[in-house]
Amino acid sequence: MRGFDTRICALVACLLLASQASGYSMEQMCAQWSGTGYVGNPTNCRGWGYCQGQELVAWGTCPDNYIFNSQKGSCGFAKNTVCATSAVQTCSSAASPMYVADPTNCTQYGYCDGKGSIAYGNCGVGGVYSAAIGKCVWGPTCPQSTLCQFMLSDIYVGDPDNCGSYLSCSNGYGTPGTCETGLTYNLVTGNCQKTNTCSGSGSDSGSSNGQFTIGQTDAKICSTGFAKAPTVTGQTYRFVSDMTTCYGFYYCASDTAVGTWNQCQVGTHFNPTLGECVSPASYACPYNRCGNVKSQFMTTLGTSCKGYMVCSSGADLNCPTTSPYYNEVYNICSTESPAFAVCTSS
Repeated sequence: MRGFDTRICALVACLLLASQASGYSMEQMCAQWSGTGYVGNPTNCRGWGYCQGQELVAWGTCPDNYIFNSQKGSCGFAKNTVCATSAVQTCSSAASPMYVADPTNCTQYGYCDGKGSIAYGNCGVGGVYSAAIGKCVWGPTCPQSTLCQFMLSDIYVGDPDNCGSYLSCSNGYGTPGTCETGLTYNLVTGNCQKTNTCSGSGSDSGSSNGQFTIGQTDAKICSTGFAKAPTVTGQTYRFVSDMTTCYGFYYCASDTAVGTWNQCQVGTHFNPTLGECVSPASYACPYNRCGNVKSQFMTTLGTSCKGYMVCSSGADLNCPTTSPYYNEVYNICSTESPAFAVCTSS
């Protein structure tokens, strides 16, 4: 019994070390990703989480004898799926010989003999093991020390260590990338944009890395905006635009209250005249219209819906003369002008 307890403790310690090695929780992974889907649990190789709207909305575990494959976003047979949190557990189930990363020590790797045992090798001075290519590479950073280790392949996520930059995830490895000069990466849309999502100047990120964070307060906003906000019968509080983003607003209990910032759900903009979150096409927001939406293109104001902006680059384009009107709801150029409020803005 004592030997059994020791093995359990060793496994628990290994899982804890794996969590510390990855450095990211499922909540943090979701916060950096504009997409919807599954992520792996860095403390349990059978565990998974589900991201939606940059939040962790569900979690669970794969059945016995299955391991969660983070790069595929699905459960796989333990005999041929690497456990990202434990080399020992991988080798105990591996049905054939294979090399695996040691999540507790990046300078060494494990060799599974296909019979349940593991042997360790060392990458030498200055070397680290890369699970993505199955070889030792030159350090000094560990290729597995990235949130991409527990995320899908072929996606882009925000770089948690460099606001405004991104990581390209591929087979558990994150390749750092930066937007073109003058652009920054927007966590909500997954695109590069003109407005700076990090400096606090014209930010439209809609995430905790932008100018505003949910719950942030402003002691003056209610005194100036409360009277301008629409009134609702039986409702004493009002919602006031943050006057910086298309989707942010403050909750004001009264004109003397401290305002509390919040944001509309992804895909909508805040209409200060109605005090509600609405379809972007129904309100001509004067700020960055690409903020808080997952569209590649958005109508450019003042063009009568003949011009549109590329959200990833900020470039302004026009529809062809044969189909001169851009319809942002259906994302097409059309021969008829859409009956949207954004088309009549000046």
